[in-house]
Amino acid sequence: MSTIRVAVLMGGTSSERDVSLKSGRNVAAALEGGRFTVIPLDFTGDLAPILALKGQVDVVFPALHGPGGEDGRLQSVLDLLGIPYVGSGPLGSAMAMHKGITKILYREAGIPTPAGITLSQIDGSPDWLDANVDDLLQTVGVPCVVKPANEGSSYGVSIVKTAAELAPALAQAATLDRDIIIEQFVSGVEISVPILGTETLRALPAVEIIPKSGTYDYESKYTPGATEEICPARISAAAAEAAADYALRAHAVLGCRDLSRTDMIVDGDALTVLETNTLPGMTDTSLLPMAARTVGLSFAALVEMLVLSAHARAKSAAGA
Repeated sequence: MSTIRVAVLMGGTSSERDVSLKSGRNVAAALEGGRFTVIPLDFTGDLAPILALKGQVDVVFPALHGPGGEDGRLQSVLDLLGIPYVGSGPLGSAMAMHKGITKILYREAGIPTPAGITLSQIDGSPDWLDANVDDLLQTVGVPCVVKPANEGSSYGVSIVKTAAELAPALAQAATLDRDIIIEQFVSGVEISVPILGTETLRALPAVEIIPKSGTYDYESKYTPGATEEICPARISAAAAEAAADYALRAHAVLGCRDLSRTDMIVDGDALTVLETNTLPGMTDTSLLPMAARTVGLSFAALVEMLVLSAHARAKSAAGA
């Protein structure tokens, strides 16, 4: 029986490069041997190695996070080359990556999300941030959350507790993106709900997130022992059912495929949905693999399922 040739793309050029390398190495190790031939590829932004994959691989597993790998650009290249890949297509990836667009689609689907606005530097004005501070204090108020629209892993996110902290938070986010999200701060229990859509669409158990620092920032996410994760989350049955429903709705309205993970805040039985990730982390501390283990799905089985789903989808399309 011939093996399935899988290129695992990792690294990338975003602020999440180090996380992506960890995800990619884990994925590659899980696929080694047996029915797969694994080709690890550290993507540095040069498209030549990607173009060279045409005709040489059966499936690409993009273990990439952040702009350039998770926002639809890489997916567009793979589609043009006719190379099957794990995960959402170009449009779904782009809509989920931009948190402002995500929030618009959430509201259309009846998914509760924090009130807020998106600031965009469209005219090149040097004072585009300063000119909006007073208006933001009136419309959104404090406490609020400021974050780049197209970053992940909590990179560049600030929790603004006082009016004096708003301008510096905006300036920090503006170093990473031309679009900035400012939304009301919502307190409660933080959870994340993964979705698998390989055969039938299903929500995995919610993971409760308890950062020891009090904030689920980049360090808390990827430093072993910095955060306690509990799966299934210690929330009511009603909240768990609503969380699964909202995660499924988010997956659908954003046009996600194969997998996603939606982050939420729970306060009693009330939920607020924050954002959706189309290529969740596959590191040793990542939440999707944890939720999968809770339902008896090992990391190796999870990765194999995703690869086989992409491979079968390509074969089906070729025979159509």
